[in-house]
Amino acid sequence: MGIMENPEKMKEFMCAGIASEISSLANQCLMKKRGYDLITETLLSSECNESGTPLIVTDDGTDRVLLVYKEF
Repeated sequence: MGIMENPEKMKEFMCAGIASEISSLANQCLMKKRGYDLITETLLSSECNESGTPLIVTDDGTDRVLLVYKEF
C-alpha cells in the first residue's frame, strides 16, 4: 500500500486519488483506518440466484462489498 499511496507517484501519474473495491472483512477494517471514504456498498445477500440462494458466501463473516475512495 505504501507505494500505491505515495503522493509523489500520485502526482507523477496525475492521479487525484485511489478507488478500491474491497470484499474481505480485514481489508474493510484496514481501509477505514487508512482514511478511505465509503462511496457505496452492496449487501451480498442482495445478489441471489432464482431460488433465493446467495451467489456469494464468504468464509470471513463479511456481509457486504464496499467501494471506497481516498483523495490525495
